[in-house]
Amino acid sequence: MHKLRLSFLLAIAAILTFTACQKDNNVAEIIVPVISNPGLKNGLDTINVGETRVLRPQLTNSKNPTFLWLVNGTVAGTDSTYTFTPAATGDYTISFKVSSGNSLSSFFYRIKVVDKYDNGFFIVNEGWFGHDGGEVNFYRYGADTLHQRIFARENPGKTLGTTTEYGAVFNKRLYLVSKQGPLVVADAYNMKEVGRIAQLPDAGNAFCGVDNNTGLISTTNGVYPVNLQTLTVGAKINGVIGQVGGMIKAGNYVLVMSQQNGIIALNSNDFSVAQTLVKADVGFCQTPDGTVWAAAGKSLYAINPQTLSVSNIDVPFDVYGSWGAWNAGMLSASTTENAVFIGKTNSWGAGGREIYKYAVGNPSSLQTPFATLPAGLELYGAGFRYNPNNNTLIATAVESGYGDHYQQNTLFIYHAGTGATQKSIAYTGYFFPAIPVFR
Repeated sequence: MHKLRLSFLLAIAAILTFTACQKDNNVAEIIVPVISNPGLKNGLDTINVGETRVLRPQLTNSKNPTFLWLVNGTVAGTDSTYTFTPAATGDYTISFKVSSGNSLSSFFYRIKVVDKYDNGFFIVNEGWFGHDGGEVNFYRYGADTLHQRIFARENPGKTLGTTTEYGAVFNKRLYLVSKQGPLVVADAYNMKEVGRIAQLPDAGNAFCGVDNNTGLISTTNGVYPVNLQTLTVGAKINGVIGQVGGMIKAGNYVLVMSQQNGIIALNSNDFSVAQTLVKADVGFCQTPDGTVWAAAGKSLYAINPQTLSVSNIDVPFDVYGSWGAWNAGMLSASTTENAVFIGKTNSWGAGGREIYKYAVGNPSSLQTPFATLPAGLELYGAGFRYNPNNNTLIATAVESGYGDHYQQNTLFIYHAGTGATQKSIAYTGYFFPAIPVFR
């Protein structure tokens, strides 16, 4: 009996030992792949369109790995390395995933893609009437010079019109309006022309984007709709006659500046006239609270774009107007505070030296200039514009006088909060600056 019991216990022990050995032999080996070096510091980089980056992460502790690359969520490759050559600007997230056995590791690269004219702003120039047409200069942030005549450089054999007075970026395209000649559309990042309307029905003044398919062109004889997909001009809008300058889409309206009738509010859905507001000479800009601003003489007008009600703010000087040899005017608004920048005309009605900043609700802010050009210089064209990209005010100036004085240009960059001069850049050429333009 004792022998039988001992044999039984030995048999149980043998079975348990065999089972334990089987379990040890069947346990899967767990290998966790380690990305020891992603090949790009912090996974961050900034490159130009068309430039190449080879992403080659280094691995340790991997066995028979498989790979997967995704660019902004879309599968882009299955090799151990990936070559990224972007064709368009933008922010890209590139995901690298490596599998080994039943384990997975991943790393995310974030690459910002910019183009040649991405990191800066444009200055649209009238050009030297009777000698050459309009042109565009470019200032790259942090530089001490301007890249000149970039439209001609990027579009050999093509030209803008005569007296290119206005430019605006809308949906990544730069629309350039000349008083004589074509409406030209260029890519706002590489300045390559993407289309043009060879001749407008009347002399062009300004452009306003309304939606993805439609824009408006103001002229010396009314306003015309433009199909932005086909670049064709529609019939002149009823109820708006004579010379029209600035325009802005605000709420359900497009406000247009008529020399004859003043500010006209058009319904943005069909461009019918909703209401005629007040006579004004220069406009428009919009502060963060939604108010649209215009001006005339010693009056600054605050327009509610929902109700179309207008309030008047007294200005202790004459605001520089836009009619005559029309330009976009010296009126611009901050996007970070409710403040409007205003240009003061000089004694004979031309561009002066002083820029004022109206802090909304504080009339005393108009008692002293915000910024004043050095003696011997004066604002030219639209004079200045607020740069929403870095809270600065960009001013374009020429040497006071006539003739050769006009080839002496200075670009000023002011801090839009304090008025301190951050940079002044002198450059030479008969450009006749019309307006700074930002994305």
